[in-house]
This record gives sequence, C-alpha cells and structure tokens, in this order.
Amino acid sequence: MKNSTILAFIASGAFIVITACGDGATPAPAAVEEKSATSSSIADLEDHKVSPLAQLMRDMTAFADSTKQRLLRGEDLLPYPASFKEMITAESTPGMVDHRTFDPFAFSYLNQLDSLYKVVPAQREQAFDELIQYCTACHGQVCPGPLVRIKKLRMPVVTE
Repeated sequence: MKNSTILAFIASGAFIVITACGDGATPAPAAVEEKSATSSSIADLEDHKVSPLAQLMRDMTAFADSTKQRLLRGEDLLPYPASFKEMITAESTPGMVDHRTFDPFAFSYLNQLDSLYKVVPAQREQAFDELIQYCTACHGQVCPGPLVRIKKLRMPVVTE
C-alpha cells in the first residue's frame, strides 16, 4: 500500500479522534473566549506541545480504528507499523509516564502486535481484540483519560 494511502488512513483516524469528543456544534465566539479564559487544561495553554509519545498514541488509535474496520470488512491488514516500536523510547508528556509501570505494558503491546500479523486470518479479530485489551490495561494504570475511546475499539460481541 502506498504511503499516501497509509497517511490518509492515519489522518482520517486522527480526525475521528479529534471530532469524537465534540458534539458537532460550533460554539459561539464568546463561548470560546470564555472557555479559554477559564480553562485549566494543559492542552489549552498557548505553549502546549504534544509530546512524541502522545502523538504516537494518537497514531496508534488511528491505526487501531482503521484495522478494526478492515477486519470487520474482511480486508487485509495495513503494513506493519514499525514506528510503534518507538513507544519505548519516545519522550512523554512530563510527569505522565513512570517507565517501571509503562514499559512492561508497552512490550506486551508490541508482542501482541507481532502476533496480530502472524496469526492466520481467521484468528485476527481475536488477536486484535487482545491488542486492544493491552491498551486498556496500560491506560488503567497510566493516563486513564483515553479509556472510553479505547474501549470503543474492541470488536463487537457476536451473539448467536
């Protein structure tokens, strides 16, 4: 698959993640000014920069979202995202990551990512769901903010 196609998948996933938090309504300018004047979110600070690890996590979310959709349609996986191995060394938001807790989860995630690409196609949905479970487990201990979004990445439960 061409790099431009992969970037399109990542960009569309990032757009979904960014817009998923809003209700679709555009606030009035006065409301925006009021929010910025009273907001205490780090992301709202003028000098806030997204850390490399936070950006990588956003890319991982976009990958997971597009992979879930591909699996549901019975399509092949995207090329292996080798850049995800950078999660071990990527700079995090200051004070957010204790590597004694984070690293074992990160290595488990990467091992499961390898498994997703090695299993036979009939087992990919289960392998993908296990991959998302590693995300849930890690974010249960480190940076719980994205847990609601992560849980939505699980494969749908099939009832017979």
